[in-house]
Amino acid sequence: MLSVIKCLFTSLPIALLVFQFSWASAQVNKPVTIFDTIYHSDLDLVELHLNIDTMLANKFNNEKQDGQLSIISGDRTINLPVGISVRSKSRRRYCDFPPLKLDFVKSDLEAVGLDNEDEYKVVTHCLDQKIGEELLLKEYLIYELYRIITPMSLRAKLLDLVYVDDTREERISKKAILLESEKEFAKNNGGKLCNCMGTSPDSLDGRNMEIVAMFQYMIGNSDMDYKVERNVTLIKPEDGGPWHSVAYDFDFSSFVNAPYVHPKVVDNRQIKRVYLGFRQNASLLPEVINLFLSKEDQIYACIDNFDMISNKERRNCLKYIKEFYSEIKQEDFAFPYQVNLNGH
Repeated sequence: MLSVIKCLFTSLPIALLVFQFSWASAQVNKPVTIFDTIYHSDLDLVELHLNIDTMLANKFNNEKQDGQLSIISGDRTINLPVGISVRSKSRRRYCDFPPLKLDFVKSDLEAVGLDNEDEYKVVTHCLDQKIGEELLLKEYLIYELYRIITPMSLRAKLLDLVYVDDTREERISKKAILLESEKEFAKNNGGKLCNCMGTSPDSLDGRNMEIVAMFQYMIGNSDMDYKVERNVTLIKPEDGGPWHSVAYDFDFSSFVNAPYVHPKVVDNRQIKRVYLGFRQNASLLPEVINLFLSKEDQIYACIDNFDMISNKERRNCLKYIKEFYSEIKQEDFAFPYQVNLNGH
């Protein structure tokens, strides 16, 4: 059973706190999703049945294969058919074991009393060598840090996932991250996915946008683009207010320090941070900085208590984040904005 130190303690509905792998929806106001079920459960075993050779053969296309997700918690078991495909434009190029997308059958979910939200992303270990797991764990830690800063962030569940390939008679046990679906997140936060291209900064909630930019600056990640929705999803509120942005996929961050980002650079944390915010929102920066300062101790504690990575790497991560806080505490600090085509 996987034990994870939780960095964030939020007030959850009592029904969800006591919800332990029950497929009946009577305990809550609406059917919960398969993600909710996994997220709020103590899991004994999670297996993904697939043909690994087929998955790797389809590494550069979106072809699905039929598989099965099996989940065991206590005396409860569920087996769900699932379509499995490779996802991510960049990771499929350099990952030995690329990230996956799971596509469930809506009627199968409904048959066990779950909401019919059916598509989910799995972040895999990517690299077969030992460093692959450490990189994944640091990316998971980023999701935890993100939720400390703002609830406008995707939930992430760290799994001990067993890949079962019956054709090879092989079982591979690896850490993996199951992400809340963007559509599910939007629905839970009173909005819908925008799926917009060429988004203007004027369409976005300025404070939210600068919080996202500041977080990306903190972890040293510039692999995000609002205009083409690269590693960021846009949520359009049902009430017609400004759109909100939610970032994801942080493996290119200097905090993770993956060797494939800049192969000729020994330590990506030596690369100067770039600020992805917009100068037109400069008046909001003091408020955003104060938000981050109010979370400083909690951020440090979250990293320091994350004992799933080595002491040395925790010290390196803490040092990198403390450098960020040292910067934003300087009264005359000027953010190094990224110059884009509009000159913002």
